[in-house]
Amino acid sequence: MSMLRSSNPALRDETLRQGDWWSDTAAVERASISGIVNKTAIFAMVMTAAGTAGYALVQANPGILMPVMIVNMIVVFASFFMIRGSAKAARNIGFIYSAFQGFLLGGIAVMLEGMLANRGVTVAGGIVIQAFVVTAGCLMAMLILYRGGILRGGPMFQRVVMVATLGVMVAALLSFVLSLFGVSTMLFNLGNAFDGGSGAMIGLGVTAAILVLASLWLIIDFRQAEELVAQGAPKEAEWYAAFGLIVTIAWIYLEALKLVYYIAAMNSRE
Repeated sequence: MSMLRSSNPALRDETLRQGDWWSDTAAVERASISGIVNKTAIFAMVMTAAGTAGYALVQANPGILMPVMIVNMIVVFASFFMIRGSAKAARNIGFIYSAFQGFLLGGIAVMLEGMLANRGVTVAGGIVIQAFVVTAGCLMAMLILYRGGILRGGPMFQRVVMVATLGVMVAALLSFVLSLFGVSTMLFNLGNAFDGGSGAMIGLGVTAAILVLASLWLIIDFRQAEELVAQGAPKEAEWYAAFGLIVTIAWIYLEALKLVYYIAAMNSRE
């Protein structure tokens, strides 16, 4: 999830200033926070529906998860480049992104549940519901911190979060490359959750830290949305801000799934 000043590079300040919506001088209705929230909710509903389908299909045929991951990776990267500076593209591609990402998240939930079930571990309410609760909690916490003025997503905040995000991306890439040669790292190895000891604790700590990092991008997304509204952007621009928010929310949910998995696995050893 490559980011600069928001949860994806398409929402950089420069891009927002040069967006195609500014040419729509005839537009009377302007963007609003409620409009952005509503459009983000629409994307979230699409993602939820796709996640339900992905959960059912991957449960019936686990072999499709890997091809889905590859296709989803292509869709994600293509989406970031295709929507750049275009509210119309953000609206259309946002639905495609939400569908593919939701399907993948549903499949990952099945995979994690299967790994737990193989060890005789069950999660109260199911891993999907527990991850949803964690995601909702992160969203509410960041909204309270932002509205309360505790975190405002200023330039220094953005730079620190960006550097941390790049560090996670580089570490994840190196871990993936090493895994191709049969070398496992403690940082991104979900299997070590059942091993106990320092490996499991490091994995849990890294997952929790990345969850916090992903949540901090919401602060920057809130700021971007607020500035877009303050600048008097046309109604169509709401889709652009909504796309950035749904990307961040999807990332938070992924990390929430992993966190619930780690906690359940480690508790099973007690």
